[in-house]
Amino acid sequence: MVSQYDINEIDNEIKTWLQELNLRMPSLIEEMQTDTKKNRFDLVTNVDKMIESDFESFINKHYPTHKLYSEEAHQATLNLKEGYTWVMDPIDGTANLVKQQDDYCVILALFVDGAPTLSYIYDVPRQILYHAQKGKGAFINNKRLATVTSLPLSEAIISFNNKVLNDETMHELLKASFGYRLIGACGLDSARVFTGQFGAHIHTNAKPWDIAAQFLFAEELGLEMTNFDKQPIDFVTGGPYIISNPGCHEEILDILLADGGYKKEQLRLKTDLK
Repeated sequence: MVSQYDINEIDNEIKTWLQELNLRMPSLIEEMQTDTKKNRFDLVTNVDKMIESDFESFINKHYPTHKLYSEEAHQATLNLKEGYTWVMDPIDGTANLVKQQDDYCVILALFVDGAPTLSYIYDVPRQILYHAQKGKGAFINNKRLATVTSLPLSEAIISFNNKVLNDETMHELLKASFGYRLIGACGLDSARVFTGQFGAHIHTNAKPWDIAAQFLFAEELGLEMTNFDKQPIDFVTGGPYIISNPGCHEEILDILLADGGYKKEQLRLKTDLK
């Protein structure tokens, strides 16, 4: 077990680094340049790249033996479960940043020998920091969050991207739940589950950096975080993801996977094309 660094010291240094973003973001946004990756909805900006580069410089200076696994330029997966590994989404909700200049965040998590140890989701526009330390709880700014109270699906607001579910599954979820919302940034949608505002957030193709911080929040708050087969998620690979109140976890998954599952229309289309 690696024990070279003091976790409390790292925690304080990271909080300071995140707070310094408040001074930098206005000029970064003013000079923002946007490009696309896989399609016109998959956006990247120089803001994403500059924040990631700045954090790389920070850890190289203060913690040179730490590894960085991040969305834009650091995707090597070798030995990430050994020693200290930071997983980062420099801007989660890039489309929101570009289109609204709102509802985006920084996601950052430290894994030590593969175990989630420190987690941060920083709502930059509102200067709200969700943070957690292993064994010490989860917090919104400096106020400790309580473990969640069990909530049935009928009383829960749920969050998911309606473009990736077939109509039948989507309407079954809407019918069974209390309501539906989507912020459009996985970190912020998940944070609503931390606070009890949402019963669940569902992501059908989560990348590791989308959900890096959520592992520890789930542990500290008594939430369920699994893939759609109710199995643990590997932080190196990501994949289908649900974080939820324990009172509605199984019911949501039963609906997602019923009668061929949430992707059944895509499966039928492939069959028709054969």
